[in-house]
Amino acid sequence: LNSGVIDMAQLHGGEDEDYIRRLRGLTGKPIIQAFRITSDRDVLRAESSIADHVLLDSGAGTGTTFDWALIRQIKRPYFLAGGLDIHNVKNAVDQLEPYAVDVSSGIETGGVKDPAKMAAFVAAVRKEARL
Repeated sequence: LNSGVIDMAQLHGGEDEDYIRRLRGLTGKPIIQAFRITSDRDVLRAESSIADHVLLDSGAGTGTTFDWALIRQIKRPYFLAGGLDIHNVKNAVDQLEPYAVDVSSGIETGGVKDPAKMAAFVAAVRKEARL
């Protein structure tokens, strides 16, 4: 279990505290718990998670953003996901100041990761991260 293969585990959000504690005990590694954000209730669930990190997303790989107004008052650091791409990530980082961003389809061309889009996305995030 501790062969160094896993650095972090990302869960999908339906796990209870006992499951997270057991997993943490088995691996000793940080845990990210993902939450689909559709209401204030979802934000409260994410904020109270015992996971080391939370990931706020629009849902199961839809490639669309959720209503960012729902998370403006969240108090814990979070990973922002859901519909991010080179056109909106600057705005997301500027407005929301997430701990981290997560991207998938937003850097693809024809369903394949596009190196130029990857570089542009990273550049956009780094530009916004400068003080």
